[in-house]
Amino acid sequence: MTATAGTVRRSAGRPSRRAPLRRHRWWVPVLFIGPVLAIQLTFLFLPLGNTFVLAFTNASTVGGGVFTGLANFATIFASAAFWDATAHTGLYIVLATPLLVGISLGLAILINTKMRGAGIVRPILFSPLVMPMAVVALMFQYVLSSNGLVNQILSGLHLISEPIPFLTSSHLALISSVLVTVWKGCGLYTLILLAALQNVSRELDEAAELDGANWLRRTISVTIPQIRGTIGLVAGLAAIAALRAFTEPYVLTGGGPGTSSTTIVLYLFTKGVSPGTQAGYASAISLVLFVVVLVFASISWAATRKGRLR
Repeated sequence: MTATAGTVRRSAGRPSRRAPLRRHRWWVPVLFIGPVLAIQLTFLFLPLGNTFVLAFTNASTVGGGVFTGLANFATIFASAAFWDATAHTGLYIVLATPLLVGISLGLAILINTKMRGAGIVRPILFSPLVMPMAVVALMFQYVLSSNGLVNQILSGLHLISEPIPFLTSSHLALISSVLVTVWKGCGLYTLILLAALQNVSRELDEAAELDGANWLRRTISVTIPQIRGTIGLVAGLAAIAALRAFTEPYVLTGGGPGTSSTTIVLYLFTKGVSPGTQAGYASAISLVLFVVVLVFASISWAATRKGRLR
Protein backbone atom coordinates (compact mmCIF):
# COMPACT_ATOMS: atom_id res chain seq x y z
CA MET A 1 0.00 0.00 0.00
CA THR A 2 2.80 2.43 0.98
CA ALA A 3 4.90 1.53 -2.06
CA THR A 4 1.95 2.06 -4.33
CA ALA A 5 1.26 5.51 -2.86
CA GLY A 6 4.91 6.49 -3.31
CA THR A 7 4.83 5.38 -6.91
CA VAL A 8 1.72 7.46 -7.52
CA ARG A 9 3.36 10.53 -5.92
CA ARG A 10 6.49 10.12 -8.08
CA SER A 11 4.39 9.69 -11.20
CA ALA A 12 2.44 12.83 -10.37
CA GLY A 13 5.67 14.73 -9.83
CA ARG A 14 7.05 14.21 -13.36
CA PRO A 15 5.28 14.75 -16.69
CA SER A 16 4.06 11.68 -18.48
CA ARG A 17 5.70 10.74 -21.73
CA ARG A 18 3.45 11.13 -24.75
CA ALA A 19 3.58 8.99 -27.83
CA PRO A 20 5.92 10.54 -30.40
CA LEU A 21 4.17 12.66 -33.02
CA ARG A 22 3.91 11.19 -36.47
CA ARG A 23 6.46 12.78 -38.79
CA HIS A 24 4.90 15.27 -41.18
CA ARG A 25 4.64 13.91 -44.66
CA TRP A 26 5.66 16.90 -46.78
CA TRP A 27 4.73 15.20 -50.01
CA VAL A 28 1.01 14.88 -49.16
CA PRO A 29 0.05 18.54 -49.84
CA VAL A 30 2.34 18.59 -52.86
CA LEU A 31 0.47 15.57 -54.22
CA PHE A 32 -2.81 17.50 -54.05
CA ILE A 33 -1.69 20.92 -55.30
CA GLY A 34 0.92 19.63 -57.76
CA PRO A 35 -1.46 19.15 -60.72
CA VAL A 36 -2.98 22.60 -60.20
CA LEU A 37 0.45 24.21 -59.97
CA ALA A 38 1.55 22.41 -63.14
CA ILE A 39 -1.47 23.70 -65.03
CA GLN A 40 -0.97 27.24 -63.70
CA LEU A 41 2.71 27.16 -64.59
CA THR A 42 2.05 25.85 -68.11
CA PHE A 43 -0.89 28.01 -69.10
CA LEU A 44 -0.45 31.15 -66.98
CA PHE A 45 3.00 31.90 -65.62
CA LEU A 46 5.08 30.71 -68.58
CA PRO A 47 2.97 32.61 -71.16
CA LEU A 48 3.03 35.67 -68.89
CA GLY A 49 6.81 35.51 -68.63
CA ASN A 50 7.08 34.99 -72.37
CA THR A 51 4.93 38.07 -72.92
CA PHE A 52 7.30 40.17 -70.83
CA VAL A 53 10.22 38.95 -72.94
CA LEU A 54 8.53 39.40 -76.33
CA ALA A 55 7.36 42.92 -75.48
CA PHE A 56 10.94 44.16 -75.84
CA THR A 57 11.61 42.43 -79.17
CA ASN A 58 10.37 42.67 -82.75
CA ALA A 59 9.41 39.00 -82.81
CA SER A 60 6.72 37.76 -85.17
CA THR A 61 4.09 35.12 -84.50
CA VAL A 62 6.11 32.47 -86.32
CA GLY A 63 9.23 33.17 -84.22
CA GLY A 64 12.51 35.06 -84.42
CA GLY A 65 13.09 38.64 -83.35
CA VAL A 66 15.80 40.70 -81.72
CA PHE A 67 15.88 42.94 -78.67
CA THR A 68 14.55 46.43 -79.47
CA GLY A 69 14.22 47.95 -76.02
CA LEU A 70 11.26 50.32 -75.62
CA ALA A 71 10.67 50.68 -79.36
CA ASN A 72 7.35 48.82 -79.23
CA PHE A 73 6.03 51.04 -76.46
CA ALA A 74 7.09 54.17 -78.35
CA THR A 75 5.23 52.88 -81.41
CA ILE A 76 2.15 52.13 -79.32
CA PHE A 77 1.88 55.61 -77.81
CA ALA A 78 2.51 57.21 -81.20
CA SER A 79 -0.15 55.11 -82.95
CA ALA A 80 -3.42 56.83 -83.83
CA ALA A 81 -5.12 53.42 -84.13
CA PHE A 82 -4.14 52.55 -80.55
CA TRP A 83 -5.54 55.78 -79.16
CA ASP A 84 -8.67 55.29 -81.24
CA ALA A 85 -9.14 51.84 -79.70
CA THR A 86 -8.41 53.32 -76.27
CA ALA A 87 -11.13 55.93 -76.78
CA HIS A 88 -13.61 53.22 -77.75
CA THR A 89 -12.64 51.20 -74.68
CA GLY A 90 -13.02 54.26 -72.45
CA LEU A 91 -16.50 54.88 -73.87
CA TYR A 92 -17.26 51.20 -73.37
CA ILE A 93 -16.35 51.50 -69.68
CA VAL A 94 -18.32 54.73 -69.23
CA LEU A 95 -21.44 53.17 -70.74
CA ALA A 96 -21.24 49.64 -69.34
CA THR A 97 -20.16 50.26 -65.74
CA PRO A 98 -23.07 52.47 -64.57
CA LEU A 99 -25.57 50.24 -66.35
CA LEU A 100 -24.14 47.08 -64.80
CA VAL A 101 -24.00 48.56 -61.31
CA GLY A 102 -27.39 50.28 -61.47
CA ILE A 103 -29.33 47.40 -62.99
CA SER A 104 -27.65 44.79 -60.79
CA LEU A 105 -28.29 46.82 -57.64
CA GLY A 106 -31.93 47.36 -58.56
CA LEU A 107 -32.46 43.68 -59.33
CA ALA A 108 -30.70 42.59 -56.12
CA ILE A 109 -32.91 44.88 -54.03
CA LEU A 110 -36.00 43.66 -55.88
CA ILE A 111 -35.15 40.00 -55.38
CA ASN A 112 -34.22 40.58 -51.75
CA THR A 113 -37.65 42.12 -51.12
CA LYS A 114 -40.33 39.66 -50.11
CA MET A 115 -42.76 39.84 -52.99
CA ARG A 116 -44.64 37.55 -55.31
CA GLY A 117 -42.76 36.29 -58.33
CA ALA A 118 -39.26 36.60 -56.84
CA GLY A 119 -38.78 32.83 -57.09
CA ILE A 120 -39.49 32.96 -60.83
CA VAL A 121 -37.23 35.95 -61.46
CA ARG A 122 -34.12 34.34 -59.93
CA PRO A 123 -33.62 31.42 -62.39
CA ILE A 124 -34.40 33.71 -65.33
CA LEU A 125 -31.92 36.30 -64.10
CA PHE A 126 -29.09 33.89 -63.40
CA SER A 127 -29.47 31.82 -66.59
CA PRO A 128 -26.94 33.98 -68.56
CA LEU A 129 -24.23 32.92 -66.09
CA VAL A 130 -24.12 29.42 -67.54
CA MET A 131 -23.99 30.56 -71.17
CA PRO A 132 -20.60 31.15 -72.88
CA MET A 133 -20.04 34.71 -74.09
CA ALA A 134 -19.55 33.50 -77.68
CA VAL A 135 -23.01 31.90 -77.64
CA VAL A 136 -24.53 35.05 -76.16
CA ALA A 137 -22.87 37.22 -78.80
CA LEU A 138 -24.10 34.96 -81.61
CA MET A 139 -27.60 35.09 -80.17
CA PHE A 140 -27.55 38.88 -80.07
CA GLN A 141 -26.12 38.98 -83.57
CA TYR A 142 -29.36 37.42 -84.75
CA VAL A 143 -31.53 39.54 -82.45
CA LEU A 144 -29.98 42.87 -83.50
CA SER A 145 -29.41 42.22 -87.21
CA SER A 146 -31.34 44.19 -89.84
CA ASN A 147 -33.85 41.35 -90.25
CA GLY A 148 -33.51 40.22 -86.63
CA LEU A 149 -36.02 39.86 -83.85
CA VAL A 150 -35.89 43.45 -82.58
CA ASN A 151 -36.39 45.04 -85.98
CA GLN A 152 -39.17 42.58 -86.81
CA ILE A 153 -41.02 43.44 -83.60
CA LEU A 154 -40.59 47.19 -84.09
CA SER A 155 -41.66 46.91 -87.70
CA GLY A 156 -44.66 44.76 -86.77
CA LEU A 157 -45.76 47.41 -84.26
CA HIS A 158 -45.31 50.07 -86.99
CA LEU A 159 -42.81 51.96 -84.84
CA ILE A 160 -40.14 52.08 -87.56
CA SER A 161 -40.32 52.36 -91.34
CA GLU A 162 -36.92 50.80 -92.03
CA PRO A 163 -34.61 48.52 -90.01
CA ILE A 164 -32.40 50.11 -87.36
CA PRO A 165 -28.71 49.38 -88.20
CA PHE A 166 -27.67 48.21 -84.73
CA LEU A 167 -24.60 46.36 -86.05
CA THR A 168 -23.79 48.32 -89.21
CA SER A 169 -23.94 51.88 -87.89
CA SER A 170 -20.75 53.46 -86.61
CA HIS A 171 -22.81 55.15 -83.87
CA LEU A 172 -24.73 52.05 -82.70
CA ALA A 173 -22.24 49.19 -83.11
CA LEU A 174 -20.35 49.91 -79.89
CA ILE A 175 -23.57 50.51 -77.96
CA SER A 176 -24.90 47.15 -79.17
CA SER A 177 -21.75 45.44 -77.82
CA VAL A 178 -22.25 47.22 -74.49
CA LEU A 179 -25.81 45.88 -74.26
CA VAL A 180 -24.51 42.33 -74.69
CA THR A 181 -21.96 42.88 -71.91
CA VAL A 182 -24.66 44.25 -69.61
CA TRP A 183 -27.07 41.39 -70.33
CA LYS A 184 -24.38 38.79 -69.70
CA GLY A 185 -22.87 40.38 -66.57
CA CYS A 186 -25.94 41.46 -64.63
CA GLY A 187 -26.59 38.00 -63.23
CA LEU A 188 -23.16 37.67 -61.62
CA TYR A 189 -23.13 41.16 -60.12
CA THR A 190 -26.70 40.79 -58.89
CA LEU A 191 -25.65 37.60 -57.11
CA ILE A 192 -22.76 39.43 -55.41
CA LEU A 193 -24.96 42.33 -54.30
CA LEU A 194 -27.70 39.97 -53.17
CA ALA A 195 -25.22 38.18 -50.92
CA ALA A 196 -24.26 41.55 -49.42
CA LEU A 197 -27.90 42.46 -48.84
CA GLN A 198 -28.37 39.29 -46.80
CA ASN A 199 -25.99 40.75 -44.18
CA VAL A 200 -27.69 44.15 -43.92
CA SER A 201 -28.77 45.03 -40.38
CA ARG A 202 -32.53 44.51 -40.02
CA GLU A 203 -32.61 46.49 -36.78
CA LEU A 204 -31.65 49.74 -38.53
CA ASP A 205 -34.29 49.16 -41.20
CA GLU A 206 -36.96 48.49 -38.57
CA ALA A 207 -35.92 51.58 -36.60
CA ALA A 208 -36.21 53.72 -39.73
CA GLU A 209 -39.61 52.21 -40.43
CA LEU A 210 -40.77 53.08 -36.91
CA ASP A 211 -39.61 56.65 -37.54
CA GLY A 212 -41.96 56.84 -40.50
CA ALA A 213 -39.53 56.29 -43.39
CA ASN A 214 -41.07 54.60 -46.42
CA TRP A 215 -39.50 51.73 -48.35
CA LEU A 216 -37.70 53.93 -50.87
CA ARG A 217 -36.29 56.21 -48.18
CA ARG A 218 -35.09 53.23 -46.13
CA THR A 219 -33.45 51.68 -49.17
CA ILE A 220 -31.55 54.85 -50.10
CA SER A 221 -30.59 56.01 -46.60
CA VAL A 222 -30.23 52.74 -44.68
CA THR A 223 -29.72 49.74 -46.96
CA ILE A 224 -27.44 51.06 -49.71
CA PRO A 225 -24.91 52.76 -47.36
CA GLN A 226 -24.36 49.41 -45.63
CA ILE A 227 -23.25 47.74 -48.87
CA ARG A 228 -21.19 50.64 -50.18
CA GLY A 229 -18.03 48.53 -50.18
CA THR A 230 -19.65 45.76 -52.21
CA ILE A 231 -21.00 48.31 -54.69
CA GLY A 232 -17.47 49.62 -55.12
CA LEU A 233 -16.24 46.07 -55.71
CA VAL A 234 -18.94 45.45 -58.33
CA ALA A 235 -18.10 48.75 -60.04
CA GLY A 236 -14.44 47.75 -60.22
CA LEU A 237 -15.23 44.30 -61.58
CA ALA A 238 -17.63 45.78 -64.15
CA ALA A 239 -15.02 48.32 -65.29
CA ILE A 240 -12.39 45.58 -65.68
CA ALA A 241 -14.87 43.43 -67.64
CA ALA A 242 -15.59 46.37 -69.96
CA LEU A 243 -11.88 47.07 -70.30
CA ARG A 244 -11.27 43.47 -71.39
CA ALA A 245 -14.22 43.30 -73.79
CA PHE A 246 -13.34 41.24 -76.83
CA THR A 247 -15.86 38.56 -77.72
CA GLU A 248 -18.80 40.96 -77.98
CA PRO A 249 -17.37 43.34 -80.60
CA TYR A 250 -15.46 40.55 -82.36
CA VAL A 251 -18.51 38.36 -82.93
CA LEU A 252 -21.10 41.11 -83.41
CA THR A 253 -19.26 43.55 -85.67
CA GLY A 254 -15.65 42.40 -86.07
CA GLY A 255 -14.60 45.81 -84.76
CA GLY A 256 -16.50 47.65 -87.49
CA PRO A 257 -17.93 49.35 -89.31
CA GLY A 258 -14.39 50.48 -90.00
CA THR A 259 -12.85 50.63 -86.54
CA SER A 260 -15.82 52.20 -84.75
CA SER A 261 -16.20 49.32 -82.27
CA THR A 262 -12.56 48.20 -82.00
CA THR A 263 -11.50 47.88 -78.35
CA ILE A 264 -7.96 47.58 -76.99
CA VAL A 265 -8.14 43.79 -76.72
CA LEU A 266 -9.55 43.49 -80.22
CA TYR A 267 -6.82 45.81 -81.52
CA LEU A 268 -4.25 43.60 -79.77
CA PHE A 269 -5.78 40.53 -81.41
CA THR A 270 -5.61 42.03 -84.90
CA LYS A 271 -1.94 42.91 -84.45
CA GLY A 272 -0.71 39.69 -82.90
CA VAL A 273 -3.00 36.91 -84.02
CA SER A 274 -5.36 37.63 -86.91
CA PRO A 275 -4.54 38.91 -89.43
CA GLY A 276 -1.34 40.45 -88.01
CA THR A 277 1.82 38.63 -86.97
CA GLN A 278 3.47 41.28 -84.76
CA ALA A 279 3.93 39.19 -81.64
CA GLY A 280 6.34 41.64 -80.00
CA TYR A 281 4.10 44.64 -80.62
CA ALA A 282 1.02 42.76 -79.39
CA SER A 283 2.91 41.65 -76.26
CA ALA A 284 3.75 45.28 -75.52
CA ILE A 285 0.06 46.16 -75.80
CA SER A 286 -0.67 43.29 -73.40
CA LEU A 287 1.69 44.78 -70.83
CA VAL A 288 0.06 48.19 -71.16
CA LEU A 289 -3.34 46.57 -70.70
CA PHE A 290 -2.00 44.57 -67.75
CA VAL A 291 -0.90 47.76 -65.99
CA VAL A 292 -4.27 49.42 -66.62
CA VAL A 293 -6.11 46.41 -65.20
CA LEU A 294 -3.90 46.54 -62.11
CA VAL A 295 -4.83 50.20 -61.66
CA PHE A 296 -8.54 49.43 -61.90
CA ALA A 297 -8.15 46.48 -59.51
CA SER A 298 -6.29 48.68 -57.00
CA ILE A 299 -9.02 51.32 -57.16
CA SER A 300 -11.67 48.66 -56.66
CA TRP A 301 -9.78 47.19 -53.69
CA ALA A 302 -9.36 50.64 -52.13
CA ALA A 303 -13.07 51.42 -52.55
CA THR A 304 -14.02 48.08 -51.03
CA ARG A 305 -11.67 48.54 -48.09
CA LYS A 306 -12.92 52.08 -47.49
CA GLY A 307 -16.49 50.86 -47.50
CA ARG A 308 -15.67 48.17 -44.92
CA LEU A 309 -13.92 50.63 -42.65
CA ARG A 310 -17.01 52.82 -42.62
